[in-house]
Amino acid sequence: MFNLLISGNPESWDSTPWEIERARAVVEYTADEISERYKFYDEKAIRELKSFPCLFVIENEHRESRIGYITNIRVRTNTVVVDFEFDPILPPLPIGSIENLRAAIDLGRWELSRTHWAVKDEAIFDILLNHGLITQQQLDASQALKEPPPPVVPPPPEDGSFPFNTSQVFIVHGHDEIAKLEMADFIESLGLEPIILHMQASSGRTIIEKIEHYSNVGFGVVLYTPCDVGSKVGALNGNYRARQNVVFEHGYLIGKLSRSRVTAVVKGPVETPNDISGVVYISLDDQGNWKDELKKEMRSVGYAV
Repeated sequence: MFNLLISGNPESWDSTPWEIERARAVVEYTADEISERYKFYDEKAIRELKSFPCLFVIENEHRESRIGYITNIRVRTNTVVVDFEFDPILPPLPIGSIENLRAAIDLGRWELSRTHWAVKDEAIFDILLNHGLITQQQLDASQALKEPPPPVVPPPPEDGSFPFNTSQVFIVHGHDEIAKLEMADFIESLGLEPIILHMQASSGRTIIEKIEHYSNVGFGVVLYTPCDVGSKVGALNGNYRARQNVVFEHGYLIGKLSRSRVTAVVKGPVETPNDISGVVYISLDDQGNWKDELKKEMRSVGYAV
């Protein structure tokens, strides 16, 4: 997820703040479910919007675009005032970069010619890396500046047994940011701490080392969302699948925590692994029945929810 701020004033990004009509903020060129989550600017919405990276763009790219973050949001009757800062490590994006990223960032046909603030459900840093606009070294250094304090991870006892920490829940997710945020909100509403891997400090660890370190919990939720398409070789039609990291981490958590302490929550028609028998799958239904089912699974392993 990222914010896309486009202004018709070439000097808009020379200094903070930036003011925009409320009717053009988090509404235009933004998916309905994302707009509904953020357009009322409650405390949670503002906190999440500030956590997303931003692209700061001048209409039709008359100047280089910048990468940064929103630092504060103030809502007035007809406008929204945005304080911002550029990332001190990530470089400016050359003129023409945003146009070249049109398909990757879901840019609307006339969007570059319109002053507005959109929120896009795309992994912007992955996109910038894949197009050679930033380097992994730059991204690692940038993320290190913004890493939150790490959660308290209980050390294993001296007898070598594994401590099941029933105050935290590990969340595995793909590219569906809304599903991830909704699950994190639900876990927090239960008085528990959601552990989302990319939000934890790396401290020099590899991805697998981070998974090992932060999965010292008593329960894991795995979100199967339609992020990829796959099929057998030669097949004419493909099926929606979760990201490969989701399937891998699902198996890892089962091996570490046991099947009873891991539940997969499935959104829509998504293939699930057929070689893991006895695994609990819960449908992420619109009525919210998944919440009661998930609480039942958590209670069965000692969570007071």
